[in-house]
Amino acid sequence: MPTRSRGRSSPPPPRVPPARSRGVAIVTVLLVVALAATLAASVAWRELVALHDVSNQRLGVETMWAERAAVEWARVMLRDQARKSNVAYVGQSWSNPVDDVRISGFLPEDALRVNSDLADAYVSGSIEDAQSKFNVMDLVSRPAPSAPWQINQNGVEAYRRLLTHVSLDPALAEQTAKYMLRSLGAAGGTGNGDQGFSTGGSGNSWPLQLVTVADLARIPGYGAQSVKVLSDFVTLLPDFTNVNVNTASETAIIAAIPTLSESQALMLTQRRSSAYFVSGGDVALVLSPQAGASLPSGALVDVTSNYFLVHCRIHSAKINTRIDTLIARHGIGNFAWTTVVWAHRIAA
Repeated sequence: MPTRSRGRSSPPPPRVPPARSRGVAIVTVLLVVALAATLAASVAWRELVALHDVSNQRLGVETMWAERAAVEWARVMLRDQARKSNVAYVGQSWSNPVDDVRISGFLPEDALRVNSDLADAYVSGSIEDAQSKFNVMDLVSRPAPSAPWQINQNGVEAYRRLLTHVSLDPALAEQTAKYMLRSLGAAGGTGNGDQGFSTGGSGNSWPLQLVTVADLARIPGYGAQSVKVLSDFVTLLPDFTNVNVNTASETAIIAAIPTLSESQALMLTQRRSSAYFVSGGDVALVLSPQAGASLPSGALVDVTSNYFLVHCRIHSAKINTRIDTLIARHGIGNFAWTTVVWAHRIAA
């Protein structure tokens, strides 16, 4: 009878997984790796975007402070001019433009390392006499701060002369004055009398007040082209002002002085290029060289200014900003001070 081996039996051979199972495992591993890489890239991208966002915000704040510094410089110039003279004319220090000055020239070394982007920027700007143009606000006036607004006939006549000189409808002067009265709440303070001026909605609303020359387009009769033409000769200031004959164009001077001819306006501009006017009487003597000469009744001229427009631009490879700031100057001599009326950012 055969004997049975008592030794230990050999282990069974290892089971080899089928090829399909190995392929699934490899695909799963690849998917996990791809998902992890995608998440890592997403986190890195978000961090990069956040870093750029913070950098842009910092650059924006730095640019804003640079613009503010430029405005403060302009205010200092205007106060300094008021201490030296009570006349404003082209040729004074405030009228000299600044052309592309590198900002790094004004920053200390430690600030240059922190503000490298701003240090590479250039600043340019100029100060414009806002009273070198006819003020549309002169169309209305009131005898006292608490008194109601009313049409200023001298201002209306001046605006009619300006419109006529630039080949626009002079009837717009009266229409603009009425619009301004309604926008200021005068004439009953409602829009019932002229629905063309209504802002929409209820019939008892009055139109929005004018802030810039571009707002003239809201008044019926003005078009884009007419507003563009007028922008060189008119402005809109908060208060009643006269035209500064030392800085105004011939068109503005013709509007401000009744019965003035083009040849007389040219004579005034030629005279001021050699000797600026020191008073209204000085202007009258040029027009009529005789003792006791005076300007015609209704003349809206002066030889100084209380409002100035500061134009500022900052540009570099990463920056391109423009801002206009209206500055009001009050007082005279050592008691002069300035305030910022408004600041408008201009599309670069």
